[in-house]
Amino acid sequence: MSRKLFVVAAMMLMTVVAYGQDFKIGYTNIDAIVFNMPEITGINSELDTYQKQLGSQVNTKRGEINTKMQQYEQMAQDPNAAKIVLQERQNEIIKLQENLQAFSVQAEQAYGNKQAQLLNPVYQKVQNAIEDVRNEKGYAMILNAQIAGAGGIVLAGRDEDNITEAVFAKLGVPMPSTTEDGAPSATANTGNNGGN
Repeated sequence: MSRKLFVVAAMMLMTVVAYGQDFKIGYTNIDAIVFNMPEITGINSELDTYQKQLGSQVNTKRGEINTKMQQYEQMAQDPNAAKIVLQERQNEIIKLQENLQAFSVQAEQAYGNKQAQLLNPVYQKVQNAIEDVRNEKGYAMILNAQIAGAGGIVLAGRDEDNITEAVFAKLGVPMPSTTEDGAPSATANTGNNGGN
């Protein structure tokens, strides 16, 4: 694997040398742009409502389990309770707990799918603007300066190669204030970042 990475890096270096000054690389932070788009407020609101609906269903199922547990505990304290009835109630509680666990996993997946469904069009819109700016400014490629959970991809770069402001202008969205590293501050966050 290291050998392949070395070969790719060497080929990129040869390409850069071959193109000389014509090979321009720009950078931006796609997540910071996406989470400053006007649509994000509505998306966050819709996701919040959806999450509350799913949470309500989880809480209903938990409440049902708690009620059955209380009934079982009361029945178990009765010295005249039939063991077969107690076993049936215990099995019922175990099945309800398994169903709750399965539903919780499905709810998490449903939330992730909903998040992707709502965010992907915004990511695509921003990606299209990045591509337009890349073409207009003559860049060979644009790197993503930050990837969630992975840190920075661009460790150093010239300020004039940061196309973030141009992308905001292309989108017709005012550029928000920037953080210490020059990236736009995210005004909203949907938790798990979706998108491309």
